[in-house]
Amino acid sequence: MSLLGSYPCSNISAPTSLSITSAAICSVLTVTAVVGNILVLLAVVIDPNRNLRSPFNFLVANLAAADLIVGCFALPMSVEFYVREALEGTSVKPWDHARRVGYFISSTASLLSLAALTVDRFVAITYPMKYRAKLSPKRTLFVSVSLWTVSIAFPFLYFEVGYLKYQFVFANTAVIATFIVLCLTYAKVFKSFKSQVRSWDTLHTSSEENQIKRRTILWEKKVTKTFLIMLTLFISCFLPSLILIYIISFCGNCNCIFIHWARDINYYLTMANSTMNPFVFAWRLKTYRSAFMKILTCGEIGKRMVSVTDSFMSWKGQFNVSMTSLGPPSSNSLPGAS
Repeated sequence: MSLLGSYPCSNISAPTSLSITSAAICSVLTVTAVVGNILVLLAVVIDPNRNLRSPFNFLVANLAAADLIVGCFALPMSVEFYVREALEGTSVKPWDHARRVGYFISSTASLLSLAALTVDRFVAITYPMKYRAKLSPKRTLFVSVSLWTVSIAFPFLYFEVGYLKYQFVFANTAVIATFIVLCLTYAKVFKSFKSQVRSWDTLHTSSEENQIKRRTILWEKKVTKTFLIMLTLFISCFLPSLILIYIISFCGNCNCIFIHWARDINYYLTMANSTMNPFVFAWRLKTYRSAFMKILTCGEIGKRMVSVTDSFMSWKGQFNVSMTSLGPPSSNSLPGAS
């Protein structure tokens, strides 16, 4: 009934209606997470318009990979768990441990990917002219490998401390620490952004250099605002989830029906966050919206899939070309226009 004891109401089955509802919700989330995040990964890998090869987009693909694991692994196994719970009552099977570990791995990877994206935005706004040099392809790859190493290793503490204690540890380390880092970094980002806008407004508008700088800051502003929406959705999902974890851990006198509802709503919120980002990209960024349309209409898949291997072999060269065009993006390639 407490953090030091067993999981609250572990021997009392959830209401059948709740289990069926949870299975239905997880089924919908599964389809949404798989389809949306596969689209994001295909958009970056195939890159039909040849304008998505940048550190930000590679880290976006990393986030999509973590969310795709949720859709392909954690959510389908959750559907099976809730159906089994509705039919048989409370019973933990060996594969439930695999489901929980998969959930913690993907959630940790998502959180760390968001933190990496925040650093990317910080460097892009604070040091716009040094952005390409500071976030090279090698550094981006190193960041991706590092965060996946931590994401895979850290959740295995679950086998030592149990589900309830690890969930509490996860909430107080990965979630809260990431939230603090995001807030502090974004405060600096906006402070630097406002300072740059004021200084650039004093330059001659007719200057070619000034026009390039203005187009660059408009591009970065659009991408940064898009990511701010992603962070808002993250906070909207994980903050209530964090509160529910505290309630489940410490509310020893709570009714078991309430505890089961809190357990499932907590799960809905964290899983729903893995389905939202593709919709944000399609809504806010024309580059992704255009790539999604070409992929869905199969206009570029066959032709581009043949050259994916060659594309990755020349990854560094394409990255430099992309970042050169990123500095002063052309009017028809800016992601802001709808």
